[in-house]
Parts: sequence; C-alpha cells; structure tokens
Amino acid sequence: MARWFFTGLLLGVVGCSYGVPEPVRSVSHDLAPSLLDAAPLDVSRLAKTDDCADCHADVASHWMNSVHANASFDNPWYRASIDQFRAERGEQESRFCAGCHDPLLLLSGDIDAEVKPGNDLAYAGITCLVCHSVESTRPDGNASFTLTDAAVLLPDPASPDEIEAHRARLTMDPLRSAALCGSCHRSFSGSAIGNDNHLPGIGDLGDWAGSGFAGAVQDHLTAVEERNCQGCHMQSVVASESEMAGASDGTVSSHRWAASHTAMAAQMPDPEYSQQAREALEGAILVDVGAVRAGRRRYVLPEEAQLRGDESLVFDVLLENEATGHRFPGGVRDMHDVWVEVEVSDASGRLLAVSRPTEDGNADVFLLRATMLDATANPEVLHRVHRFSAPAFDRTLRAHDAQAVRYSMRVPKDPALPLRVKARVVHRKHSLGFQALACDASRSERGVAFALGANARGKVALDPCIEQPITEVGAATVWMGRGASGRASTGGAARPTIERLLTQGLALLHSKQEHVQVAKTSIDRALRLARDSGAPELQARALVLRARLSAIQGRLNEALAFTSRAETLIGSNAVLDRIRGDAYARVWQWESAAPAYQRVADASPSDSRAWRDLARAYGSLSDDLNALSAADAGLRLAPRDESLLRSRALALEGLGRPGATHAKERWLAHRAPDAQPQLLAACEKEHQRCRRDRQPIPHYTLLPPRKAIHASRDPG
Repeated sequence: MARWFFTGLLLGVVGCSYGVPEPVRSVSHDLAPSLLDAAPLDVSRLAKTDDCADCHADVASHWMNSVHANASFDNPWYRASIDQFRAERGEQESRFCAGCHDPLLLLSGDIDAEVKPGNDLAYAGITCLVCHSVESTRPDGNASFTLTDAAVLLPDPASPDEIEAHRARLTMDPLRSAALCGSCHRSFSGSAIGNDNHLPGIGDLGDWAGSGFAGAVQDHLTAVEERNCQGCHMQSVVASESEMAGASDGTVSSHRWAASHTAMAAQMPDPEYSQQAREALEGAILVDVGAVRAGRRRYVLPEEAQLRGDESLVFDVLLENEATGHRFPGGVRDMHDVWVEVEVSDASGRLLAVSRPTEDGNADVFLLRATMLDATANPEVLHRVHRFSAPAFDRTLRAHDAQAVRYSMRVPKDPALPLRVKARVVHRKHSLGFQALACDASRSERGVAFALGANARGKVALDPCIEQPITEVGAATVWMGRGASGRASTGGAARPTIERLLTQGLALLHSKQEHVQVAKTSIDRALRLARDSGAPELQARALVLRARLSAIQGRLNEALAFTSRAETLIGSNAVLDRIRGDAYARVWQWESAAPAYQRVADASPSDSRAWRDLARAYGSLSDDLNALSAADAGLRLAPRDESLLRSRALALEGLGRPGATHAKERWLAHRAPDAQPQLLAACEKEHQRCRRDRQPIPHYTLLPPRKAIHASRDPG
C-alpha cells in the first residue's frame, strides 16, 4: 500500500508503519547570508533517513560513512571552525556556513542560537531528502538551491506506477547535474559576514566547467573523457541483493562521494570508503623531473646531464594535473596539506640533499595550497574565513595544467655517480596547525559532549587528534650523471620522451615573460621527435604550445603560422581559435580577436572564461551591444566574476542604459580588494613564502639530510 510523506504541510500517513510523525517544524524566517531558498518545510521529515534505508540499504550505508552524513556539528573539524566563526562574528552570520553544512539547523532556525550537543539536527548533516528535494539551482554558490515541498510517495513494491512516481519525485532534473554539486561547491564571502571585501572561495564548479572534462576549449590540446561531478565521485559499485530494487544492471552509484577527506574516511567502519578516498588521490598528479643546469651547462632531460664535483646543480620538478576535473587540490584550497618532497642520493644510496619537513621544524617545502592574508598581511592558515582580507597566491593546479618547481644544491666534491632524484607529491587532509585547533576543541567539555552525542545516535565519534593518513599522490625517479642511461626512471619520468617534453614546455610557459623563451628548447625538440616519428597529433600538440609561446612574446605572425601548421594536421579546432584570439589580443588587434573568441564561445558555451574573453574583445572595439550580450552570457554561469561585471557595466554605460549605475556599483563591490597590493608588499617583506611562492616558478634550496625525518611535521 502506498505511503505519502510531505516535506511541506504533513497531510497524513496511510499504512502507519512509521508511527505518529513528529510535529511539523516550518521555516518562515530569513536564511541570509545563505542563499538557500525553500517554502515552509517539515524539517523533521527532511531529517528522516531510516525509511530510505529500508529499500536502499547499500546507498544508505554509503551515505552513513560519507562526509555528507557527517557535515554538521558532529564533524569536529567543522565544529572547531564554525564555533570560532560564531564566537567572533555571530550566530546569524553563521548561516553562511549552515546552508551547505547544516541545512536542517538553518531551516529550523536552530542555527540562530547556541547549537547544543542534545540537538538531534546537529548530527543530521546533508540527508537523503535534502539532495533529492532540490528542484532548481542557481550558479551563485553558498547553497544556491531551492527545495521543493512536494510530497514523497513510499511505493508499494508490487506497483510499477507507484515506483515510477517515487522515482520521478526523487530524481528531479538537478540531481544528476554538476549544478547541484556546484550550488555548494562554489562559495564566496563578503560584507554579509563582516568581511571588508568580496572574496571568491571554493571554485570547483567553475574550474570543472572550464576544463576538458566539461568539454570546454583549452589553450592547448588535450584528450579526456567528458565527465561531471557524479561521474568521478559517484562511481558504480556492485549492489547487494537487498539493494536490487534500486540497482541498475546490478550496480548502484556510490553515495560515499569519495574524494580527499582521508582523515574522516580512515575512522569510518566502511573500509571501502577509505579505499576509494585513497584511490581518488593516487595518481591524480603526474610527477616528472625536467630541465637541468649543471654549472653553466644546460640539459633538457635529466638523464642527459653530465655532472662534475663541487658545482651547482639546478633542476625542475614538474607537476601536471591530468586526472582531476578541477583544481588539485580542490574544495577549500587554503586548508589542504599537499606538498612536494624531493630527495637526492648518490649511487651508493647515501642521501645528499632533501626538501621535506625536518625534525627541527623546518617546513621549507612547496605547498599546493591557496594562501589568504588577514588585515595585518599575515597568512591566515587556520581557515578563519571571517579574517580574510585579500588573496595572496594560489599554487593549486588547474585541470590539464602543469607547474615547474625549481630546486638547487651543491654536488659533492667527489660524487658517486649517477645521482638519483626522487620527487613525490604528498597529501594530508589538514595542516597540523588546524588539526591541533580541532583536537583541542574536541577535548573540551563541549567537544566531549558532541562525541558522546554521536555515539548515542549510532554514529562514529570522529577524533581529530588521531594521526592523519598520508597519501602519495604521484611520484617519479630519475638519474643524473655518468651511468644514468643504465638506470630505469619511474613515474612520469618513465613516459615517452615526447610526452615528457610537452609537459615541460607547458610548465615553462608559466615563466615570467622575460624568461618564457626557455620553453622553446623543450617544445622544439618535442616537435622534431613527433615529426620524425610520424605522429600528427603529437606534432599538433607541440605546434600549439609553440604558438602559445609566440603569442606570449607578442610575435603575432609567428603564432598564426604555428596555428596554421597545426590546422593542416588536425583540421579546424576551437583550441586554435583560442590561441589566435589570445595572439591578436596581445597586440590589441581586437577586430581579429573578437571573431576568434566568438568561435571559442560558440564551441564552449558553459565556460565563463570564453565569454569573459569575448566580452573584453567586443568592449575594446566599443561594440557595446555585443559586449553586453557576451557579459550577460558569462554572468549566467559566474554571477560574481569581476571581469564580466566590469564589461557589463561599461557596456551599459556606453549604451546609455538606465541600469549602468547599478551595474557599476555591483562591479566595484566584487573587484579585487583595494588593499591587496599593500598587503602583498607587506607579506613579501615579512614572509619568505610570500616572496617565493608568488613567483611563477618558485625556487627552493635542497638541505643536508642531517635532521630529515618522515613527513610528520607541519609543512605549512
């Protein structure tokens, strides 16, 4: 017999196997600064998950072990952060966090007062009916979704019609879209929470939409299978017999949403969660070692280097994000603990020099992390969002992009050759500083009460004091000096030479403009090898990189010639249009840049960057009508993009439209903080990381290994 449950006004229950429903708790108050939108809802119904588990045991089990189920005050890392936020900024302001982490506390109004350990909703997290009741989304982020109050039918298993009605209600259009995930996995802060300026935060939605995984046009040739968030984070798993009603071809989509929260996954009873979290990280970054300078001699590949005793040795470690559909690491990019470790040993295995955390607390390692500054120009390393004043730099890796990190050392006077260089990228979920903050909070009376509350509700009492797992994301080994040719390279260094040179060229294109010419040697050699091997696609990849180099240098005719050569190999391609548009734009030939950018936007309509380039080109031509159209198209994807808001404001002003004043105010409210240059200058004066890691290619000095130990110290 069918049973109807309503997320709005509860009208009744037929076949009351679930007992008398709890009283309706409706939302009628303002939810700002969260952007969640909802009619009056039965919050108690939204919190109920056991009826879902009756038919979907596998999925419910996945969810119980997921970050979504542990997103609220039972999550000690989150609780430490939001409690601090609420103490300094206020409870109503914390709705900013609650829309995504605590939607039931937000909808009930409980977030506006002290959240006590006895509040059941503080343990609910993001329940089944939250995601499965999203009827529409907006691209703003900060919980920019709308919940429906439509009834939920619990069907009679023998009735196909009721099963179909149940499925239709719970699989509305947003459910399988990236937009659903993006409504929370995009964020911003600003005056609504007491910050002086608008500041972008999590950007996974836009990063994915601008990647090849979303079909967006890149500035170099890539080949990846298009996948959305669910395609990567909800992999199909074999269903048990009890789950067959909800299975398709014997599988269900994993609701663990495995990503990078290895600290949580390691404490969950579901071993599959921890395994999937590790697998999501392992191999995400391709690691290689690139060009070498020994004394004054330069070598494109490390195994070709000839070394002499007592001379300087400089080499690049290359990192390429070829497997992640957004930046790596993604999510809250100022919190991740991801760093590069490098070891140099001689032929006997004696360790000569390292870059890794050391016993005496030295943390001179390259971090894949975004850094924010507070009002005193100090890096804010504990994710106190309310103290953010300006971004300093972001050293996370864009999808499909590559980064070079430079290292130097002194070769011993009488080296045992060849030297072995090992480089690896290491991931830990939280910095040790933030872990200590969460650990201290968990040992307080309040923290202990929440742990007991989690146990009392059948949940795991997560302990942030436990040593966090460390995961190797990618690694490579190369050899240098006499005898190197007889040793095997590993990791990214074991790839074909052409592929290695293309990665090297891509990374070196990020050099300062006065140094970008160094990429030419790598790219030209890759082009020669590709031509000799008769590989047209590899030739085209090298030609596109060569065209980018020429465009960066302002050599328009040269850039166009390289794109034409690539076109003869692969035919018409929007990547070539993007290179041409960039080349024309570099020399202010907007009449030619605009048509090229238009073709990119036509081929990549969901990429806000494409519309940003096009709006700027039309605006530079004083073609205000087309500039406005392009800006509006981009703002439908990225509503707070500073460049698009500027183009829109200037276009409206040029057209004499009445909305120009408001558009200008909106642009000025979302532009980079006025204090950013001064804060950056002050940070560079006081902090080595600000001085060095803002450089396109940061340069690190390898240290003697006397006090080097396993990476258990905080590198941040």
